[in-house]
Amino acid sequence: MLSAKRNDIFLYAISIGLCAASYFILNYNIELSLLPHKTVLEFIFDFDLVFIDNVGYEQTNGLFTIARNCLGVKLFINLFLIMVFGFLHKYEGLKHKAAAMMRFYMISFALAFVITVVRISASVPFCTCDRFHLIHNTLSLGIYFAAGLIVYFVMERKTTSMKESAVTL
Repeated sequence: MLSAKRNDIFLYAISIGLCAASYFILNYNIELSLLPHKTVLEFIFDFDLVFIDNVGYEQTNGLFTIARNCLGVKLFINLFLIMVFGFLHKYEGLKHKAAAMMRFYMISFALAFVITVVRISASVPFCTCDRFHLIHNTLSLGIYFAAGLIVYFVMERKTTSMKESAVTL
């Protein structure tokens, strides 16, 4: 029992380390980190974005900017930590927990990217409004909060059905 708790603490420490490393790596070169966001948005809206040092990608006529805060790193870290601290304990054995943690990492990363692109895309039509920042921030909070809740409830359902199927075997 002590060994299992020690393994859990070890995996929790690794997950926090992964979060810190990911945060610094993704923020180190925002031109590269925001490139997927830029590519998808250019495809969706058919406009050009140009990189400006220490700012981010800006639309050529200055309508809006995709900056460091738009990257979604904090969302990614929050989703990952929700999964790790909320559901890792439901897995048995160090190998299964480590594999689950890596899945959580990849899922969180992918979800954060998709959610961030959706959030930015949903905000683009409001760029010319006087209260753009209020609309953008309110939309962002709603989307992020909903994403956290959805991830939690989907994971709860998945891990509950996982335990039920293990009992019936």
